[in-house]
Amino acid sequence: AALLLQGGEIASIPLILEALPTAKEFRDAVASLSPEQRCFAQAFRRLQLASTVFGICVLQVKPQLERLLNLGEGSLTKELKLTRDLL
Repeated sequence: AALLLQGGEIASIPLILEALPTAKEFRDAVASLSPEQRCFAQAFRRLQLASTVFGICVLQVKPQLERLLNLGEGSLTKELKLTRDLL
């Protein structure tokens, strides 16, 4: 999934921030469990670890485009602002 924003648009995405125990803390916690409980806890941990990836990539297009077109720094920003003001 992806979310694209432009021109000062803002998105607010609530995140569930839960600290997962370290591998050693987890081993210590499940050491006293029965084999069935330990197997369940390990399977549940694998599921937690498999779904805890979140990434953000911010691409600054205008500065790169200005360099590519040999334009002055900030010239595209000024042009876009003028265009928005006219609309």
